[in-house]
Amino acid sequence: MSASHSNTATAQRKRILEYLRIHSLDTLTARKELDVMHPAARVMELRKRGVKIQTLKIYRESDCGEIHRVACYVLEAGAVESAPADRQRIDKTKGSTGAAI
Repeated sequence: MSASHSNTATAQRKRILEYLRIHSLDTLTARKELDVMHPAARVMELRKRGVKIQTLKIYRESDCGEIHRVACYVLEAGAVESAPADRQRIDKTKGSTGAAI
């Protein structure tokens, strides 16, 4: 893994949000292109931060040629303006710095 590529939950959320600003994102693409192994968890975390993301169920062929029913995530209209910026916040209960995304 290069220094510019991180697999922290914060970095994964950031990659997903940047991708969603341009395209819809399905589970298989998130795993293969964004290196996010559990995109549903990252999307749930973004939703808890106020990002409006819809989930559709679609059928996609995997690299093995099998058809799977997977989630397809789409930003709702106006969600880009309300999406949180990449910033840090202080967790006062633990005294540590945590990510806002």
